Amino acid sequence: MATPSITIVLPTYNRAGFLPRAFSSIRAQRFTDWALVVVDDGSTDDTASLVATLAQPVQSKVRYVRQANQGAYAARNAGLRHVTGRYVAFFDSDDEWLPHHLSDCHEALERHPDIDWVYGASRLVDDSTGLTVSDNSFCVDGAARPFRRLTCQTRGNLYVLDEPDLASAVLDGSGLFCGLQNSLIRREVFERVRFHTAFHNEAEDQVFVVRALVTGFRFAYIDAVHHVYHIHESNSSGSSRDLPLSKQIRVYSDLIRGFEELPGQVRLTRSQRRALDRRLSREYFWHLGFATYWQGGRHADALAAYRRGLTLTPWRLPYWKTYLLALARSWPRRLHGSA
Repeated sequence: MATPSITIVLPTYNRAGFLPRAFSSIRAQRFTDWALVVVDDGSTDDTASLVATLAQPVQSKVRYVRQANQGAYAARNAGLRHVTGRYVAFFDSDDEWLPHHLSDCHEALERHPDIDWVYGASRLVDDSTGLTVSDNSFCVDGAARPFRRLTCQTRGNLYVLDEPDLASAVLDGSGLFCGLQNSLIRREVFERVRFHTAFHNEAEDQVFVVRALVTGFRFAYIDAVHHVYHIHESNSSGSSRDLPLSKQIRVYSDLIRGFEELPGQVRLTRSQRRALDRRLSREYFWHLGFATYWQGGRHADALAAYRRGLTLTPWRLPYWKTYLLALARSWPRRLHGSA
């Protein structure tokens, strides 16, 4: 039997309720030359028996792998050990692919061998109501995301990112919105770059993209919706609704740690290191300091995060203004022995 062109890696943990939709979405793909690796990350529900049932119509195409619970990125790494195809696709068990996703991405990579990573946009849907929150992740409030303004080559419906020092642009805030679940990636990428799992960073994909860019891999996108992201209470990332403060702190703290460890993993140029400092400053000051600690009422922790952000980019006047106002507002609390 010929080796399937695409290996799909599906990590899952106690998501049995989502798996029928996941299997249906994969089987509805127009591109059918795929193999599926389901990595059960220590589920305690009926995931194992359900996968066996769902896989029956395509049993020869599905491999079930079980491991002790280690987190989503360790599960993805486990799935990568079973990859046989030329291309890798990641499927999150609670999401959906539109039927053209694999076929359009596969065609792009086959026609353009200089491209290593191709992706489409996502539609965001509230899972409890079925209402669309965002029609297209490449836009916000009707305006194109910053990455759409980066230099690119247009090849038919494919936009090949050709920005000088793209890694710095991404670190500086352009983003790429190339989530693993809406992408198709050459196997060679994972032969040189793997997910880091020394700690539980739910935003590891953001750091992984920078490592891939610095390593020299090339990205392109298709300006069409390929994927449906379902928002619900048990989302593992910061997109979950009504995220508890403790979870927000952990998500941003782990993201910061991931970026702080980046210089020890890849060789950054001077401009990339400066961009990294600006990114870390922004994460410390606005995301962890203001949006999380300050708004969560933990003002002493917010002030500490502000100071850390300022040490990285001390020339930013808006940061100083926010810090000094916060310091003034917190001073009466300090006099009364609280923060």
